[in-house]
Amino acid sequence: MTMRKFLWSALVVLIGSLVYFRSSVVPVFSVAPPGDKIPILMYHKISPYSFHGGLGLRVPPELFERQMNYLKKHGYHTVSLDQVTDHWDKGKPLPSHPIVISMDDGYEDNYTFAFPILKKMGFSATIFLVNNDIGGYNLWDAGRMARSKLLSWPQIRAMKQYGISFQSHTLTHPHLTKIKPAAAQREICESKTQLEKALSMPVNFIAYPYGDSDVEIDKMVRQAGYKAGISTNQGQNNAGTDRRRLKRIRITGDVSMSDFKKLLI
Repeated sequence: MTMRKFLWSALVVLIGSLVYFRSSVVPVFSVAPPGDKIPILMYHKISPYSFHGGLGLRVPPELFERQMNYLKKHGYHTVSLDQVTDHWDKGKPLPSHPIVISMDDGYEDNYTFAFPILKKMGFSATIFLVNNDIGGYNLWDAGRMARSKLLSWPQIRAMKQYGISFQSHTLTHPHLTKIKPAAAQREICESKTQLEKALSMPVNFIAYPYGDSDVEIDKMVRQAGYKAGISTNQGQNNAGTDRRRLKRIRITGDVSMSDFKKLLI
């Protein structure tokens, strides 16, 4: 074989490899246009027990599994909030049909019931923790809602090893706009630094308790170094969404599968 024929053969093989690479990888990990919407699902409790509260905050595990199975079968890929903002800001690729699964408050049932289902599906999630009550109970709901156990540090670390992300839900779960500015700033800043120290990972997002924020709270969040604030406002997000109040889709225990599917559109 002459050198020219050898080089030509090598070029054909290289082009064929590139064509295969583009056809097999790019459709899955393509950079979605900035206008594409990314849903963030919002859960709280995943529990079969009615004494853990009503279906407004509690999704039975069998329903949660049906929802996760639907996402899996229809090609959804779970991503972290860091991946989402890096996609918007830096053009980093995301899997096809990206979706964020978030859970507020950090209930123990997230570990007991939700975590095995997430692992079964190969899914990740983001859990927003209330620092001062880790390993305890939802004291912010005392006298108002069902008393429920919260995640312990060993459970949190076990989930972190798998790839579950933990972010801030403040220190004590207050209405941030209804407490003194200095107290609000402490809730925002110290929850971040404490979690970062305990978990040796960046904490770049805060979910506002009760979805409560205003211009001053937004400023504190930005100054504390968070990438975004997470609201309870209903809707989906794209690159143009206000980072101070990313929207979510609230999932309750009385959502039918047909309604669940519609919420993703």
